[in-house]
Amino acid sequence: MSTIKVDTIQKTGGASAISIDTLSGVTTAGEINITLENSESQILQKGLAKVTANVRQGGANEANSNLNISSVADGGTGLNTINAANAFSAALAAVALGTIHDGSYNRGINIDNTSTSAFVTRAFTSSSGALVDADSDTSVAIFGDLA
Repeated sequence: MSTIKVDTIQKTGGASAISIDTLSGVTTAGEINITLENSESQILQKGLAKVTANVRQGGANEANSNLNISSVADGGTGLNTINAANAFSAALAAVALGTIHDGSYNRGINIDNTSTSAFVTRAFTSSSGALVDADSDTSVAIFGDLA
């Protein structure tokens, strides 16, 4: 028999809401199964970003927007290294996504995981492929299994 301790259960007009502070799997703490829209199941933690970063070229970072970041280092023109506070399970186990918010529309970003905890971002122009160090705002989300 299971025990559920919930701070608040709210039901309004057919919709339900549960307010809790912690979720934990019963058999394994890090495995909470959810049902997807096609009735398949997925482990909740697999779909959560483990790192988020908002950085500018030159290594400056917006600490309030970051999750699991120990530091951001300027690596030269167009390069930043994002260091995760908690490492991933393997160097190639992470999937990184990124975007540049400068309104230019001619720049791209590449993210390379060089170790289990370091991710190099490369901001470049899409027309020439040259690395650029314009004062652009870059956002990165990294998914995967933590060590």
